[in-house]
Amino acid sequence: MKTQRPTIDPILRQFFDDSVANKSGLARSRIELVERRLRECLESEAERILVSDDKEILAAERQFAWEGAVARTMHADDLIFILMLFVRDPWLPDNPVQRATQLRLTEYLTAQVLTARLIDQEQMSCQLIDLRVGIDREKAALRRIRRDERQANSS
Repeated sequence: MKTQRPTIDPILRQFFDDSVANKSGLARSRIELVERRLRECLESEAERILVSDDKEILAAERQFAWEGAVARTMHADDLIFILMLFVRDPWLPDNPVQRATQLRLTEYLTAQVLTARLIDQEQMSCQLIDLRVGIDREKAALRRIRRDERQANSS
């Protein structure tokens, strides 16, 4: 008997609720902005990553309610594909602090999906590697920016 797989919406809701718990001010605002951007990315980029059958399901769902349709109908494996796009331009914010927050939360969300065994890690290994490389590349770029800023300030 196959178990019911959760859709993206409850995965994100739980993750971001946990992420903002006990947070306030700028820290909370940054996390909330990441959630809004990720949900926007989901809705904007779904056609790039979905297979034909899933596109048909999504089209039917959008006839009832457009907003949030991807999160209501797609699953964790689709989320991994979206996260691969979410750690690249144009989805990365220009602000280095917000960019770091987005990368960190993407990393934590991926870990949560893996820990909860919501995807077949072996089947998705290439996508997970690509996602890891994207996160690491952007973190390295942030480190270079911070180093250059420190050097410029010390001159």
